[in-house]
Amino acid sequence: MCDRFFANPYADYDEKTHGVEQNQLVPRESIVALIKKYIEMIENHTNTRMREDVYVGFAGIAFMYWKLNRTSETTNMYPCLELASKYISEAKRLSMKKKKSSKDCVAFLCGNSGIAAVSAVISQDLEKRQDMENDVEWFLEGYPVCSSTNGYDADEVLVGRAGFLHGAYWLNQTIASKPIGNEMISAICEVLMNRGRRIAASLQIAAPMMYEYHEKTYLGAAHGICAILHALLESPWFNRDANGKFCVSTTKLSDIKSTIDYILTLQSGDGNFPTRHDSNRTLVHWCHGCAGAIYLFAKAFLIFKDEKYLQCCRRCSDAIWREGLLRKGPGICHGVAGNGYAFLLMYRLTGEKCYLYRAAKFAEFLNSITFAEQLLAPDRPYSLYEGLAGAVCFLVDLLDPLQSSFPFMDVFGKKYV
Repeated sequence: MCDRFFANPYADYDEKTHGVEQNQLVPRESIVALIKKYIEMIENHTNTRMREDVYVGFAGIAFMYWKLNRTSETTNMYPCLELASKYISEAKRLSMKKKKSSKDCVAFLCGNSGIAAVSAVISQDLEKRQDMENDVEWFLEGYPVCSSTNGYDADEVLVGRAGFLHGAYWLNQTIASKPIGNEMISAICEVLMNRGRRIAASLQIAAPMMYEYHEKTYLGAAHGICAILHALLESPWFNRDANGKFCVSTTKLSDIKSTIDYILTLQSGDGNFPTRHDSNRTLVHWCHGCAGAIYLFAKAFLIFKDEKYLQCCRRCSDAIWREGLLRKGPGICHGVAGNGYAFLLMYRLTGEKCYLYRAAKFAEFLNSITFAEQLLAPDRPYSLYEGLAGAVCFLVDLLDPLQSSFPFMDVFGKKYV
């Protein structure tokens, strides 16, 4: 048995054995009971020693309650919006005590732009229009830094430009007025592309673009190129004009697609990707490995309709099924729930019940005796990205799988026809 993951104890999906309706694949009563159990644990241990951010702080707990409010089976379990407002207020209070920096105003998962975005959607649902508009203005304080070519070197998701873009897309998907303008998004994408070209040229990499985080060429969703390319694919450049053509220039389109195809060549025979461009190390995490890379290739398949991207996603999914029951805990960054989310993505992408079955089995494992000792293993075991709050979001999405999405990374946010 590997020290990173538990051997998968479940038989894989079989049509003869498991060929039942969607609702029979998902044990709804036990899922709801597990949601209640986790929320009780979160409420009993959430305290003022938490950070303020989305990743492991109060804003992430606020997001969890906002998520609970949007699903019929969970919306009346708790005063969800009231609790969401309580936790986001604490996040804002803590953030206001800190000295402002470029990093904090840009960073989505680990800084103020994420707090502002979560606050905005909560304000909208509470019908506090002026508060929502104020929160959007706060979010946009990160725009001048993101759109500048000088002075800020982070491009990835946790603290960089790609995270800010994913936050902007989420706001536009969630708030009816779509408050983040296309011209702002395009300006940030221009900076991302130019930086990626320069780094690829300086490192003499055989791809049009590459990115670095602390001088390392990460590939994964947290710090690497996969989530950055995904952010570019979500941009207005990939809207279609009246003739059905993309709005992106031929040069940009070629550089983006060629870089995606280059990353695809790095997928190993077992379906995984290395953690870095210059490394053979592999992890089956959202942050590093196929469980995060799958979102890029799902988006590429939706846009380009090329079967090779779907086959890549299938190989990712198979690797996650084999090695995705992680010992690092229940979270969505590097835990069982985050890996389970990949199956929900594949279910939406293909409609194939085998993927919903796999997601349900990962949820079942969260509640198993085998996993019990790992439940609170993370450094921040009650948080959104490392702990139980993220697992709650996964379980809520399992109840409504055709509307499911990994937090802030809904590849189905726009329709492609």
